[in-house]
Amino acid sequence: MNSVKPYFDHSPGREATCKALLGEGVVVVWNDVEAAGRGLFYEWHDREHLPERLAIPGFLRGRRLRSSNHSPEWLTIYEAATVGVLSSEAYMTRLNTPTPATTEALTHFRNTSRAVCRVGKCLGVSTGGHVLALRFDLSDADAAHHLQRYLCEEVVPAAMLRPNVLAASALYSDQASFLDTAESKTRQFDVPAWVVLIEASTLEAATRARDLIDEATLRRFGASMRADASAYSLEISRLPSPFHSASGDSE
Repeated sequence: MNSVKPYFDHSPGREATCKALLGEGVVVVWNDVEAAGRGLFYEWHDREHLPERLAIPGFLRGRRLRSSNHSPEWLTIYEAATVGVLSSEAYMTRLNTPTPATTEALTHFRNTSRAVCRVGKCLGVSTGGHVLALRFDLSDADAAHHLQRYLCEEVVPAAMLRPNVLAASALYSDQASFLDTAESKTRQFDVPAWVVLIEASTLEAATRARDLIDEATLRRFGASMRADASAYSLEISRLPSPFHSASGDSE
């Protein structure tokens, strides 16, 4: 029997006093990188791209995670104060004036998904070094309410009852996912309807959380989970420079 008493109560129906995600807007990106571009990808993402994004007002944290020998291999998560930050003039300026290194790096991207999301449900007060990332699609728009209820009211609370799970979030894509920008034209990508992120302190706990999803339930109301779900491990996490404001634009 587990004798450790949790400081916070994450039982179904009980909300944590603070959230693992730092804001109400989230950009989630999955991608592979062709072999010829891997060295450039790391140099660009570590030293230019993450710092550039975190210099935009309202961007609160950027994280990149990797699942080795898996496709998509990388998962990047940006958290912003509001969804409005993710269509703000400052962000649009960066998307429409990519640096030469950004343009070159993105030509090596393959198998890319990108979603600008709103937070539907978030429980937990800690981030994990390992994140199970699940993508969901809808074949029928009328089923969106059923998928929202299932993920927010059943899957996320159930995840928080698992050992070593620190946070769980259900996110749904916003229309800002489909904005036409100079960066978006450099590569093809798809937009999942919903995303679930389950953060854990061990890779095993993150991987096991996949069995929380009942795919028969999804099929009943016209939804599906992508088969290439994986648990990703943290490579880099960055916060804004203290010289830049972290306050976001209102929506």
